[in-house]
Amino acid sequence: MIFLYVGSFLVAIGILFKLIPAKQHYPLYGYRSTLAGKSDAHFRYAQKISSWNFLLFGGVMALIGWWLKTSGHTNFFLVEMLVLVFPIMPIFIITEKKLENFDKELTQESESNEYLND
Repeated sequence: MIFLYVGSFLVAIGILFKLIPAKQHYPLYGYRSTLAGKSDAHFRYAQKISSWNFLLFGGVMALIGWWLKTSGHTNFFLVEMLVLVFPIMPIFIITEKKLENFDKELTQESESNEYLND
């Protein structure tokens, strides 16, 4: 049951981030990390990527929870609690990896434009 509830919560966060993305660096709303706060472009990209990741992984968790509930496997609470972190970690890992790639692309663009501006 915990997978169903946490997955539904993550889907709700993803929908909220998608419909009402954070426009500024608010302390309570939006995806926040050191790399996401590097610039406004980084912040907007982080909001876009994290919303899709919350939707994707939350949906998978909710489907697993729904399957466990409908199949009658509701006595796996401890197993669900121990495994709960594994579907949540990729949300942040994938978002940070994509932010790193985005940062590298911006850095390469600015370096190539530096020679053009001379």
